[in-house]
Amino acid sequence: AYPILDAMLPEGHRVAATFMKEVSTHGSTFTIRKFREDPITIIDLINFKTISPLLAGYLWFLIDRKSPIMVLGVTGAGKTTLINSILNLVKPTYKVVTIEDTPELRLPIENWVQLVSRPSYAAGESKAGEVSLYDLIRVSLRYRPDIIAVGEIRGEEAYVLFQAIATGHGGVTTIHAEDIDSMIKRLKSPPMNIPESYIPLINSVLAIKRVSVREGDKLRIVRRVTDVWELDKTGEFIKVSWWSPSKDMFVTELDKSILIKRFSQLEERSYDNLIREINERTLIMYWLSKKGIRNYREIARYISMYHVHKEMLISIVKRDLEIIGIDTEEIKNIL
Repeated sequence: AYPILDAMLPEGHRVAATFMKEVSTHGSTFTIRKFREDPITIIDLINFKTISPLLAGYLWFLIDRKSPIMVLGVTGAGKTTLINSILNLVKPTYKVVTIEDTPELRLPIENWVQLVSRPSYAAGESKAGEVSLYDLIRVSLRYRPDIIAVGEIRGEEAYVLFQAIATGHGGVTTIHAEDIDSMIKRLKSPPMNIPESYIPLINSVLAIKRVSVREGDKLRIVRRVTDVWELDKTGEFIKVSWWSPSKDMFVTELDKSILIKRFSQLEERSYDNLIREINERTLIMYWLSKKGIRNYREIARYISMYHVHKEMLISIVKRDLEIIGIDTEEIKNIL
């Protein structure tokens, strides 16, 4: 009667299955999506060349300021992995609430509330006992979070998330879309029904894709953050970073960033001062990559150190880079 199963194994892995030939012609099927015990971090993504150190420093700068971020991509592009790595950059004093269908996100901070939806326990069309993403986002606002992270928006929960962002909460989420135009159409269409005036509440949008790169005579499938946009108050998209397929490298033009200029006014700090801060964060990301420090708890320790003993950490980073032979010109190229 109910030949489709979508469930979670005791270890947290996700299983989907069909029974006999009811809906699968060749008999019963199953697939298990296993999650890493040691999650992929922002440093892994730098080492994989999924993002650049400068892009990592820029995202760290944004998440520190609770700037809402949305990641778009198709199935298997690496959207959840990317938002998990971004969330690992949050201040240790922030309160984060994560909301998912399957618990995939893993954060190193203590003040973290992990909420997971629950399917109905009743048979047939009844929804008795169901706890949806919509329900969880609504209750999450009672926790007074600094940042609300939703694994993926695809229904009416999107409207509640946008309402939360409008009231000053930070937000990080993913959406299944091929490109920016598809994303806008999905947001504005049922069942999300986001008003056009609300869309600029998402400050920045990242596109992650599986692409082909040539290594010698062979083509290899890899993941790259191909585009990064910022949205102004009118909803216009401004591209601040993109990936060059011919060179397999990132081009990032922060002088186009409206967010940096906006934070410069809000914080009464000069634009150059904020750029210098992003460069410092970039240097730390690059240093962690070179030192092989990639565990999410280890990274969190240095994130905390940056906020408490910033000058000491910067001096350690510069000294270590000099020791391993990274000169000033090479550092300029990284930035």
